[in-house]
Amino acid sequence: MKLATFEVNGEEKWGFLAVNPRTEQECIVVPHDVEAVIPALCRYTSYFELSKPCFIGEGKEWPKDLQGFLEMGEPGMELLRKLERFVHDYAREQDLFLIEPCFYPLDEIRLKSPIPRPRVYWGLVQNCPSFFRNDPKRYFINLYPQGHERTQASCVGQNGYMVFNGDEDVFPCGFTIEMGVIIGKRGKYIPASRAMEYVAGYTNVIDAALRNVQNDYNRTETRMGKDWYIDATASWIGKKMDTMGAMGPYLTTKDEILNPYDLLCYSKQDGKIRDRGFSGEMVIGIERAIEYYSSFAELRPGDVFHMGAMQVDGMRMLPENSFGPENCVEVGIEKVGDLRVQFIWPYKNDWRPEDDPTRAIHPADAVRDLYANGTDKLSGPEAFDAHAVRHFWISHGNYEAAEKNEGLMRITDVPRMLNNPGRVVSDETNGRLARRATTVKVGIELCAVIGKVAYKVTPETAHEYILGYSPLAVMNDQSLLEDVAVEFSNPQERNIPLLYARWGDGYNVMLPHPIAKEAEDVMHAKMHLKVDGIGEIDTSTEEYIVDAEGILVSLTKYLTLFPGDVVSLGRISTLLEVPADIVAKDGIHGTAGIEGLGELPFHFVKDTEAEEAETVREGF
Repeated sequence: MKLATFEVNGEEKWGFLAVNPRTEQECIVVPHDVEAVIPALCRYTSYFELSKPCFIGEGKEWPKDLQGFLEMGEPGMELLRKLERFVHDYAREQDLFLIEPCFYPLDEIRLKSPIPRPRVYWGLVQNCPSFFRNDPKRYFINLYPQGHERTQASCVGQNGYMVFNGDEDVFPCGFTIEMGVIIGKRGKYIPASRAMEYVAGYTNVIDAALRNVQNDYNRTETRMGKDWYIDATASWIGKKMDTMGAMGPYLTTKDEILNPYDLLCYSKQDGKIRDRGFSGEMVIGIERAIEYYSSFAELRPGDVFHMGAMQVDGMRMLPENSFGPENCVEVGIEKVGDLRVQFIWPYKNDWRPEDDPTRAIHPADAVRDLYANGTDKLSGPEAFDAHAVRHFWISHGNYEAAEKNEGLMRITDVPRMLNNPGRVVSDETNGRLARRATTVKVGIELCAVIGKVAYKVTPETAHEYILGYSPLAVMNDQSLLEDVAVEFSNPQERNIPLLYARWGDGYNVMLPHPIAKEAEDVMHAKMHLKVDGIGEIDTSTEEYIVDAEGILVSLTKYLTLFPGDVVSLGRISTLLEVPADIVAKDGIHGTAGIEGLGELPFHFVKDTEAEEAETVREGF
């Protein structure tokens, strides 16, 4: 099956691809609508009066979105296959008049990304042999998945607009076709041999990146190449920008593809071939990526991995290219489908009508959805829910001793910022460390919570966007560094594990509700961290170089922050190290507090259960 999410008359729906036998048009059939017409099919003299079709079940309804459907697991998928077969046969052999309203022609709807608001959107990097084949000085590679986390605002769907965010005449963009893998059921500690059981299906992803961040880093002095965090921020913020991660058009269920490593792929610009590739060129495959990620964090239905370039990484789009309404980019993977988008460079030629929602409101579907649903801002600190955090941003090297401790140069104008999955944040003081955890370094940080949609924020208005502040107790699992097994490793191989070290579920603990404070009140506050049996740290938020308002201004120059997003100012100079034997035997217990914000306790024990966490919705 090919499953889709779409919008019609301002309403979001989901369904499966089918052909209307009367018009021979491709359509999306909505399961909820089919269930609604079943009573009309069961007329007194109809065969279906006594043999009533039954799919979701009496008194039950299909989930409202595709992600909710995936949470039904394989039982839900089998019900949908049954309904699809019924619709196919009934529309051709019985009463098409009654069931035809359930068919939505593709040319009358707007396809969104199949998962329009992924809670994990993880893109692998350097996962193609050409990265190593074309570097004569590369003698070793560390084979573990290396990747970055995209934002929900980066998603656009079929025929969507990928809009260059830049008010300068700079080198705009490069793009790559990648295979998207959509998770179909919840799981943790998944062995590679069972990984495909957790895959719902596949989709296309256009991995695009803007280059203006790199220009900003080098505007006053050459800073690219000085440290990995600068290079990663400059490169990956360009990928995380709004609309730069198109996905779609469908979720093609895995039963339609016998071998995901035997598929041809292509990209075209204005009908001209730009690139051809082969899905078998992945260095790290789907199974190993799932095994690795689930070794420290739970996977859930609707999470999306995209597996990296399969041939040329980053087809260049040049300033002299035409970016008009007649121009488009198409990508496709054999059996998965073809994704078509248009790139728009407003600085050069914004041909969209003034009242086009992508121009008048916001270019990203997920942000327009917030405005449409009235969820574009939180009413107050009590409305914050740590379990609903969409994005968690961390500043790196943002403390005075960073150059001494980590070799990270002092920067004030363009802070090093990287996005992390929202599920790593929690307000639960009793947490669990992954089974792989060894030595853990514990830190205290200051974080801010965003109160409303934030984009192009100015220094004068930045305070209006911050809902409040909280202390943050952070667990850094050093076992992730053990994956760098071969030296000489490159800077990326050495540093990405430092990001993953705090990606475990709930490894970053904050208050249930942030405390409303002015920036000047929290930037001169005492900080205290205690880990029982290990030691204590007394320091101050004065260690930080850039405050939350400065980070907000810098970050929203490039992309949009959502209400409830959490922004950490990053680590401070000292961390407390808990040895592996204590972690395994006693766990980690302590308190983290910041003057004026309060204190939070934390208790972490190591997960020792053998079974992976596996759940299926009750009732299905």
